[in-house]
Formats: sequence, C-alpha cells, structure tokens
Amino acid sequence: MYKLILKRMITGLITAAVFVSGSLTLLPGTKASADTAALFTLSGSAHVQDIGNVAAEQDESGLLKLGTEGQSKRLEEITINFTNNSGIEGSLEYRVHVQDIGWMDWTPAGSTAGTEGQSKRLEGIEIRLTGALADTYAVEYSAHIQDYGDAQGAVYDGALAGTTGESKRVEEIRVKIVERAASDEMGVKYRTHVQDQGWEGTWATDGDPAGTTGKSRRLEAISITLTGSKYSGGIKYNTHVQDYGWLTDTAKDGEMSGTQGKAKRLEAITIELTGDIADYYDVYYRVHAQDIGWMGWAKNGENAGTAGGGKRLESIQIVLVAKNSGKPGNVSGIESVYTTAYKDVLPDRYQFFDFQANYEKKGALTGMDVSAWQGEINWTAIKNAGVDFVIIRLARCSSETTDMAFDTKFLQNYQGAKDAGLLVGAYYYCTRGNTDQVRADVNAICDYLDANNIELDFPLAFDWEEYSKMAERGIPDVGALNQLWYAYIDEMAKRGRDVMIYASKWYLDNWWDISGKMVWVAHWVPETDYTGEYYFWQVTSTGEVDGIKGVVDLDVYYPMGHTAYASAG
Repeated sequence: MYKLILKRMITGLITAAVFVSGSLTLLPGTKASADTAALFTLSGSAHVQDIGNVAAEQDESGLLKLGTEGQSKRLEEITINFTNNSGIEGSLEYRVHVQDIGWMDWTPAGSTAGTEGQSKRLEGIEIRLTGALADTYAVEYSAHIQDYGDAQGAVYDGALAGTTGESKRVEEIRVKIVERAASDEMGVKYRTHVQDQGWEGTWATDGDPAGTTGKSRRLEAISITLTGSKYSGGIKYNTHVQDYGWLTDTAKDGEMSGTQGKAKRLEAITIELTGDIADYYDVYYRVHAQDIGWMGWAKNGENAGTAGGGKRLESIQIVLVAKNSGKPGNVSGIESVYTTAYKDVLPDRYQFFDFQANYEKKGALTGMDVSAWQGEINWTAIKNAGVDFVIIRLARCSSETTDMAFDTKFLQNYQGAKDAGLLVGAYYYCTRGNTDQVRADVNAICDYLDANNIELDFPLAFDWEEYSKMAERGIPDVGALNQLWYAYIDEMAKRGRDVMIYASKWYLDNWWDISGKMVWVAHWVPETDYTGEYYFWQVTSTGEVDGIKGVVDLDVYYPMGHTAYASAG
C-alpha cells in the first residue's frame, strides 16, 4: 500500500500551469517552490545532430533543457546529472529508446544514454526517481517531438516522453523535480493511430473518445499514459491485432501497442494499472466496434472488443475512477448499446450484430424466438443489443404424452420483453393428433392470455413439427394434418384472435394449406428461396445475442409482408 511520507514543509512560490511557448511548467496540483531548485540540482549535456555535445544547467526554477527546438535536430545521446541535497535517500535514473535499437538499459544519473557517432535518433525517454525520495517528490519531464512539437505534454515518473514505433526524433528534453501534492489527482491520456489519418495530433483525456465513429476507419495502434503525480505507478496495455492475435509484448506508459504502416486493425484491448496507483484507482475502458457500436465497460485487465470475427475497433474511451466505486455511466454523453465489453466470435455462431447489419434495412425488423430453454434472459441487454421483437413459446405439448403445459418462463419473458420496449408475439408448439384436442388447447390458451392480461403484437403462431410421428398420433395423411390447422384457425377466430403458421420451407411448399394466413417460414440459409408470401423468416438456430447464454433462433419480420419489402428495392 502506497504511503505518502511526510517531510519538512517547503515555503515559496507555487505555480500551476501547462506547456506554454515550449517551456515546461507544472500541471495543476503539483507543487514547487523557490527552495526546490536548491534541494535538487540538475545539469547535463546532449549530443545534438550536426552540433555535437551541448552542456546545460538548470534555470532558476529548476528546469533543465537538453537539446534544441525549431532546428529539426535529433538528440542522439544525453547525460543528466542529479544532486540530491534534501536529506531523503534516493536518486534519479533514466533510459532511452533509440532508432533501430529500441529501449536501452536503465542508467543512473551522471551516465550517458544513447549513441554517439552512429547518427541514430533518440525517439523516447523514461525518467524516474528512486528510493524514499520517490515517495515525496516526482520527476516531471517532456519531449519536443518531430511533427508533434509539445502536444504530448508533461509526463511523470517512468512514463514515456516521446514515441516508440513512429520513427519520430526527440529534439529537446525538459526535466524538473516537483513535490508531490495531495490534491494532484491522477488522470489518463491516450491517442490512437487511425486508418488513413495516422496518429492523432492531440491526446484524448479522462474519458474523451479517441478515434472516429461513423467513418468505418480502423484503429491500428494506441498509446496510453497517466497524468498527475499523487501516486506512483503506471499503466500497461496489450492489443489483439488482425492476423497477429494478442501481441506477445505488453506496452506501458506511453509506448505504442499495435502496428504502424501494416494496415492491420485493432480488434480488442486490455488495460491495467501497475504499482501503487492500482490500490487507489480502477481503470475502466470501452470500445466502439465495427457493426456493434459502443460496447460495455471493461476494467483492470479485462478484455474489451471482439476476437475471431474480424471486427475493427474504431474508437475508445478510458477513465480512472476511485477504487471500487463502480463503473462509469454515460461518459462524454455516450451510452453503451451493447452491455458486454468483449465477445469471442465463434465461427459456428451467428452474431446478432452481424445478423442485424445483414437484414435490418428497408423496413425489416430483426428479432428472435425464445422458450424456457434459453433460461434467464437479460431483457435490458437484449434491447440494448438492438433486438426489435421476440416471439415467445406460450404453450407446448410433450412429444411423448401430448399433455399440454404452459412454458414455465412465458410470463417472465413476456413482462421482461414488454418492459424493455420490444414487440412481442407467441407460439403454440402442438403435437396433437385430433381436432378436439387442438380446440381444447386453444380455449385453455385464450383463457390463460385473458386471465394474465396478455396483449400480443402479432398473430399467435401454430407450430406442428412431429412429421415423423404422424402414425403414432393417428394422423393418416397430409389432409388430416391440415384439419388440425383448420381447427386451430376456427377456434381462435371464435375467441377473436388471428393466427399464423410456422413451418420449414419444404413443408410449406408441399404439405400445408396456408389458407390465406400469415406465414412464418423456417429456412436456415442466408437468402431463402421460398416463393410464397411470408411475414416472418427464421434465419438461423445458432444465433448469439447479448443477454442470452448459449444460442437462440434469429428471425426477420417484414411488417408489410416480404413482397412489399422486396418491391421496395
């Protein structure tokens, strides 16, 4: 557990500002005084392209500048000298990211870092305090970066200043020691590499969306770092990349995760706090995924996005919240349309967001049919996933005994779907062998609906599928089978209710007399070739939708009939 060490009070001038005209000043909440420069002395030198070694001393505020600005000269090697006169044990160390080499080893104050005589640019730097000194003071530093200038802003205590994987030179480094201030709350900033745009020029902060929506542009890489100096620690993250899967190297504190120049989409991400800050904050994040929209919040190393379905990430939000205080709400006014943060897209499953994208157009609605087999259903999640309607099993006859029973989940599912604002229908799964039994079932069903004040949005469907057991049911031929359907129509009409029939394409084509009633065709293909008029089409039995565990049937509904839908274009 992080414990802030009390030390002597230092009086003097407190400043709080941001980067202005290329000079490093303090972020809001950090604290410095005229005595700070006396307690800690910074000096050093930098090897600058075409110039050579340039010595530097800190100014009166304690700021050390190494390198040049406005000359497009790369830093190739640096040395930072550090004298600690505070009486608190500790020192300073740093490491650099070098062109064609990558990260070099951590080196103590007074040692050189980088290369000389190889014309290799410094691309990034990390600096941190050591020992007890790091409990009371922080090192604040920034880099002037090729093409970006000072846009990155200040970072603290081991975070990346500069870039990795972008081939950008660091031209100047600015360093200052500041006292940790209890009011300097932590935050997070991040930016993304976007298809056709490259790296964003500005960093998103504390829940602002980074990336794009509505432009079909993939995220290809991301950089994340913490702001503030109240607590020590850092942030690490990894990405699931097209054709690569989860990357083997985890990025941290401003490093790049993903790829650049390879046109590979990010598909998922995981983010986690490290060090003392993890005791005080949770990191929450959510993504905008292709064909899905904003997904639910993930936290503290959980996966966000999709894998296995080729869905690109298009935007991301990241925010720190006080430990165990719960997930954020509609940050930046954005509401998640899909409550789950992450989904493995299995090759044999039809994801609802794909299904919806394929069929919800030109007036068609997309939905599903359910029964007690689906177990407990989260109807809020169902609605948020974009489901328009549901057809619920109302009653069934056992294949073995032909005893009729009401679905044990019907009332619960009906109320949940209605409360969520879905259109609701119902179906009767029949295995009867004679018309008297069908008529008795119809009256029991209508009494049940009336007693429970059930209002359906669609005609009540008749579903008879026991074709292989017709002889057992005493049904000699197709004509006798249709008599069951006629009895259902007739008895429902007496009770003031209209009906529709559910059957697979072959049986609709060859056995059933539709009698001008609404048709719900089952044909598990991408495009049915059923030529009769139909209003509902059951497209698959292996659908997946947020809010249901396991698979579910997915359906399309044409309110004006498929003929009208097709003629619309």
